[in-house]
Amino acid sequence: MDESFDQQEIYCPHLGMMLTFHYCRRVQSSLPCRNLIGCWEKRLPIGNFLMENFSREDLERTFGDLPKTRMERIFDSIKQVKEPT
Repeated sequence: MDESFDQQEIYCPHLGMMLTFHYCRRVQSSLPCRNLIGCWEKRLPIGNFLMENFSREDLERTFGDLPKTRMERIFDSIKQVKEPT
């Protein structure tokens, strides 16, 4: 994994605070944040970085599906709470 950009920081509109590229590139169990391209494309060669450091399958898992709506996430959370463990 190329770590040359890891110390660069940017404001994260999703979390509302400054984050390093290191965090953004591995936020989802070592997969990048789904907003990585939009946040970093003007500051870094993000397309090249992704193609060189992640497999096609990883990129499809990260960017392939449409994000869930807020209501879908709420219903998923309620469903998880109601399910017996």
